[in-house]
Amino acid sequence: MKMGLFRVLTASTVIAAALATSGLATAADFTIRLGASQPADHPMTDTMNRFKELAEKNSGGRIKVEVYPANQLGSQVQMNEGVKTGSVTITYSSIAFISNFEPKYNSLMLPFLVRKDNVDKAWKALDGDLGKELEASLEKIGMKCIGYGPIGSRQITNNKREIKTPADLKGIKIRLQPNAVHIATFKALGANPTALDFSEVYSALQQGVIDAQENPIDIIAANRFNEVQKYLSLTGHFYDFAGLWMNKAFYDKLPPELQKVVSDAGQRAVEFHRKLYADKEEGYLEQLKKAGMQVYQPTPEELKKFQVASDPVYAKFLSEQKDKDKAFTEKVWKIMGR
Repeated sequence: MKMGLFRVLTASTVIAAALATSGLATAADFTIRLGASQPADHPMTDTMNRFKELAEKNSGGRIKVEVYPANQLGSQVQMNEGVKTGSVTITYSSIAFISNFEPKYNSLMLPFLVRKDNVDKAWKALDGDLGKELEASLEKIGMKCIGYGPIGSRQITNNKREIKTPADLKGIKIRLQPNAVHIATFKALGANPTALDFSEVYSALQQGVIDAQENPIDIIAANRFNEVQKYLSLTGHFYDFAGLWMNKAFYDKLPPELQKVVSDAGQRAVEFHRKLYADKEEGYLEQLKKAGMQVYQPTPEELKKFQVASDPVYAKFLSEQKDKDKAFTEKVWKIMGR
């Protein structure tokens, strides 16, 4: 009996040792909770999964990343606040939201400032000195950005009529991100804008609470807005950026070698997303057309009317800034060729 018990205990010890050696029984030293608004099959979620893969592999299992798409950790506003307080480690969301914490980001949000034909200038700036300057401001409020990815060119959908010029927006109730520059722009264009969290957009469109919304093509398709919207106009009025926003206190408690793992994983993940966005955008547009959306591409003359109507937003934005922020804004505009 004793010999049998000894053999069982010995076998158990050997198995436990083997599991520990293989890493299967070793818990991670740090767990990252990473959340966002988009569904599981969207490129932003693919990007978060790429971050997970890189961080876990390159940390040798010392970091575990839990990915929560589709607002599982709360609304986007709640997730951003969670990053500040530490209840969420990282969220992947628009700079339009983070500008409520650090207004300098609004300098990149002006209408028609960043476009597909000059977005490479923005990537170079965000990956370089401009990004470092923004990082210094973010750290003062307890956040870091470990990489900037594309949300992309924002387009208008609605249920009322084809949008060809700003005159067609008159009286249309349109949902926007909670961003002062975005709201001022659509007021200048003649629409009736309202801020609404992304998680509420589909039902608000379905119930007729709002007539319209604006988002990049992949977000429109992945969230099936074509089911509750008839018209899509390719205005490209804003180019939107996402950031991997991280709680600074969590980052600071990582040992230096794991800080490097996290920073490298963030940058490599967003670079993956930049290519993915470019590769998939046309396919998403074809998907929407096949689903029955009426897609309109404004002519250069019609797009010029949008630009002229929204141009006063620049002067208004600059006049409302503090002197210390004006220099930053003018630097951004010079980089982008304005």
